[in-house]
Amino acid sequence: MSALDLLAAPSSAAAHWPGQERSWAALAEAGLPAALARTREVAVRELFAPARWAAGRAPEGRVRDAGRVAAGLVAVRDAVAGSLAAGRLPVVVGGECTTTVGLVAGARAAGLRPGLVYVDGGVDLRTPADNPTGVADSMALAHVLALPGCDPGLLAAGPARPPLAVDDVVAVGVRAAEPDAATAGRIGLRAIPAGAVAADPEGSAARAAAAVDGPDGFLVHLDVDVVEFLDLPLADVPDHGRGLPLDVVAAVLRLLCAASGFRGLCVTEVNPDHAPDPGEVGRLVAVLTDALG
Repeated sequence: MSALDLLAAPSSAAAHWPGQERSWAALAEAGLPAALARTREVAVRELFAPARWAAGRAPEGRVRDAGRVAAGLVAVRDAVAGSLAAGRLPVVVGGECTTTVGLVAGARAAGLRPGLVYVDGGVDLRTPADNPTGVADSMALAHVLALPGCDPGLLAAGPARPPLAVDDVVAVGVRAAEPDAATAGRIGLRAIPAGAVAADPEGSAARAAAAVDGPDGFLVHLDVDVVEFLDLPLADVPDHGRGLPLDVVAAVLRLLCAASGFRGLCVTEVNPDHAPDPGEVGRLVAVLTDALG
């Protein structure tokens, strides 16, 4: 079992509002580093000071606060590239969904072209061209795929364009009637919807891993909004009644992280401000520890 680098990227700069910049501190306080260290060697790196959301409109064709968002992705990219080059397992704790752009860019900077399993309630295929709010955490997968209209500053964080092709990606747990579902269909994104995942968590995870695993393995993106908010009230953007049970998501993550091709994980969209008590963060720690142990 390879040593693990726990890489903290505490940011809400690309979010709708503050809160996600506190995710790393909350997970650390709930015991994530110590829990992981019981089963494997763990090194912790805090990549930058918490980048808290700031008000302001996005310039046309750009994401909001593009400079700080891009700087965070560069820090993640460099840390992930170093981790993979050293034969270690990078586990990035965001931060927003955009953090996964840095994870993928780091793998490409290390000379790899991995697949990506995108475990998320949405598909994050908006761009500044069709979302003038400029909120980048709805645009993460669009930038991984370098869709037309993406922000040039965020694309510049990666050494390859596009960082990945659509055939390199499969989305898992996608809810019905997402605003960018039409884009997903138009580009041919493979997806396993939430209903199918709920009916067969292990089978869905196995199919997703097989679909994208190759010589360079695959990465996993986890947005906690894939979990039913009333089951785990941590998502930055709550969605009631459409998410998956926590035990289903735990089973999916456990199988993905146990696969021979697993090369790294990014945990995103945790907003501790939404937790009614600190124990909710501890429940997520237990899921992550079970999967990564």
